[in-house]
Amino acid sequence: MTLKIATPLIYHNDIPAEQINSRPNLKKLVSDESRILPPLTVTQEISTEAPGGLKITIYSKGGKSKYEIYRRMLAKKLKTTIKVWTTRDKTLKSDCRILGRNIRLVTSPIAVNGHANSLKNDVSQWLVSDPGNKFCVIDKPYHKSQAKEPAMALCIDAEGIYTPPGQNIGKAFTQGNAGAWGDTAVVTGVNGHSFGKALEHVIAVEQTNKFIAYNNVPPDIPKPKTKSNSKGVLMMNPQDADAAAWIVHTVPGFPKALRGYLFPPEEIQKGHLFICLTIKESEIDAIAMTMRIATPLIYHNDIPDSEIDYRPNLKKLVNGESRFIPPLTVTRDISTAGPGGLKVTIYSKGEKSRFEIYRRILVRKLKTTIKIWTTRDKTLKSDCRIFGRNIRLVTSPISVSGHPSSLESDVSQWLISEQGNKFCAVDKPYHKSQTKEPAMAVCIDDASIFTRFNEIAANLDNCTCHRWKLHAFIIFNYYSNIFASNLF
Repeated sequence: MTLKIATPLIYHNDIPAEQINSRPNLKKLVSDESRILPPLTVTQEISTEAPGGLKITIYSKGGKSKYEIYRRMLAKKLKTTIKVWTTRDKTLKSDCRILGRNIRLVTSPIAVNGHANSLKNDVSQWLVSDPGNKFCVIDKPYHKSQAKEPAMALCIDAEGIYTPPGQNIGKAFTQGNAGAWGDTAVVTGVNGHSFGKALEHVIAVEQTNKFIAYNNVPPDIPKPKTKSNSKGVLMMNPQDADAAAWIVHTVPGFPKALRGYLFPPEEIQKGHLFICLTIKESEIDAIAMTMRIATPLIYHNDIPDSEIDYRPNLKKLVNGESRFIPPLTVTRDISTAGPGGLKVTIYSKGEKSRFEIYRRILVRKLKTTIKIWTTRDKTLKSDCRIFGRNIRLVTSPISVSGHPSSLESDVSQWLISEQGNKFCAVDKPYHKSQTKEPAMAVCIDDASIFTRFNEIAANLDNCTCHRWKLHAFIIFNYYSNIFASNLF
């Protein structure tokens, strides 16, 4: 079936007619029938023989489909970023427009177990998924011309063939001990790391802990409708003790409320960010106010009505009230519990504000240049137009205390201020699309935390100013000085 769509040139066939006649697609293939009739693309799954056989998926397209097989078929079907080894023309390039579904071209030369190889003498085309264990062989190079030609890809799902470079441990530090990063235990288990400890009363029933859990990709709920990208847990002790916490994180489908600890296996290969703030219960309604503007998707709430009813913003948050009426942007200050608590500022905007959160809110509020680690689209770039309030993009890859990470495998968005000690976690990437979506940033003012992330943000993308604007500024000031000298 897949070969029939790809229309190979058959130069030998000695399969007996009785074997061919019982297989309709094989018969059409050798008889050269229905080559350009719909369907113009086909996906078929097979497996190799014997127990534990390899799972193989074949993707095939006809010459009339006009599909570019790498972008229009493979990136879409695999639902992940792909790293491609192939010759390339002057039209098709690396493509990072779609978050999590980039096309990255492997740089030539390469080494295959010590054997040097380059695009000049290698005629193979292959790709690997990032993340995942997919390895694909493609019969067409990454050229624009193949959009009008038949093509086929054979994809194998096997960890032994391709093992992506991931880490199942993390790096962490705590307030008062932020002088250096420390290794965590493996994140696939609940014990031995700080966020596992923070979630112990979220993953199991505990009468002294009730909480709201929110996530734009909630556990076990397929394709939810939301424009939010926020993920976190807001928890409190409903009894006499004044104890509360707010966890902000980036992991989809996590945690499963009251159903045990399971870190999603598909997220192991990605970079994630966890922030756990221990707060007083008096801060809950201020946090709820900012969350209400950002409209997170709440998938669990067991906070008693007696605790909700006298917190007006928390009540509106859980009831989904007043989401789109002014104010469209909100700023709230809170602090963590205990002596010398951290100062935390939350910035939130609704989807009706039309504000781009990095330029229109964060740069203005922080009143300084910011350095951002985030994916970026082809519209928003590093921006150095306003002196002292630039937007500088951190260059990929980065290193977190020896752990390498890149924009292709890291889903966190964060920034640091150039002046001051601000560190902010932002729930939306630096994309033009977020001007029409809700967004929220949690900013912490702490020198130690700032220092650790400033070390990571050592390299920045180039940022150029427009010369004519600089000239206009100089000319304006020149004539202003002349005018001022003639006033008296």
